[in-house]
Amino acid sequence: MTDPVLARLLRTGRLTAREIRATFGRLVDPRTADVERAAILIALAGRSLSVPELAAFAGEMRRRATPFPLPSGDAPVDLCGSGGAPRPSYNVSTVSAVVVAAAGAPVVKHGNRSARGVCGSSDLLEALGLPVTRSRGFGRATYRAHRLAFLHAPLYHPTTAAVAGVRRALGLPTVFNRLGPLSNPARVPFQVVGAPDPPTAEMFSRVLDRMGVRQGISMSSVEGCDEFSPQRLTNAVLWDHGRFRTARIDPRRWIEPDDRRGPWGPLPPAEAADEAERILSGGGGARRGAVRLTSGAALWTAGRTTTLDAGIAEATAAIDDGRAADLLADLRRIARQYRREGG
Repeated sequence: MTDPVLARLLRTGRLTAREIRATFGRLVDPRTADVERAAILIALAGRSLSVPELAAFAGEMRRRATPFPLPSGDAPVDLCGSGGAPRPSYNVSTVSAVVVAAAGAPVVKHGNRSARGVCGSSDLLEALGLPVTRSRGFGRATYRAHRLAFLHAPLYHPTTAAVAGVRRALGLPTVFNRLGPLSNPARVPFQVVGAPDPPTAEMFSRVLDRMGVRQGISMSSVEGCDEFSPQRLTNAVLWDHGRFRTARIDPRRWIEPDDRRGPWGPLPPAEAADEAERILSGGGGARRGAVRLTSGAALWTAGRTTTLDAGIAEATAAIDDGRAADLLADLRRIARQYRREGG
């Protein structure tokens, strides 16, 4: 007899909230057989999910998450790429999170290891000596000290562990590839999010607005990167309390030639960590240019500045006057103390 959840996915028509809850529940239920999970994921991959459907799936993931409580009145920003872009790039959002916090805006960055790429956000942070993959307490400690926390997705979404093996075995993009950027456990009100292509960027903006992210930017560069490009145009969707507009970000307007030159592709974790230190210490090149653009966009989105120009200027100052490097050094100090105390 055909499973009712799978049978519904094979029929046409939009899924109801109740059907989405049943589908997600079946996927993360440890009693579900892997062959059944694979069939459900493949059936979902064959559907073109609407904004309300994707928002409902993200809501189910967030509902089951371990929350990251925020102090009253705090309004942090998240910066993340979706991963899976046609052209992989450096961990721009992760390095930018340090710059944005150094410039004075609270940041709660949601991230993960790379499933198939060279280096994910959590891979880079581990290489920098930060125990983000092992302890939720470390994130609470750094947020208390600096209003900056890195949330390793598996620590906050433990129910999705049941799906991990099947996703690896399938080797195909699934609905979970899109849910990561939409399910920050801190429920941030501001977000800068990268997407693999313009239609996905548009969908992310609509879903995040629907889920309570008041203001944000979703983007995809013309090279096919899920980050702001320091060398070519980036197509962006900006939203503010339900109002949407599109923009084309030309880095030549804001970034000097020296910070547009050179490679900005991915690096293995140890090399990525060395590059992060170099950028945060004032080193130039295209990766620095991408970090300046992304950090400026986040400061603008979070209301720290009133224009993108001012945001980029604030971000550049936070790098060049040493605040960003000092913040990374203190994150490492907290990590060492945390390990000594057995946290």
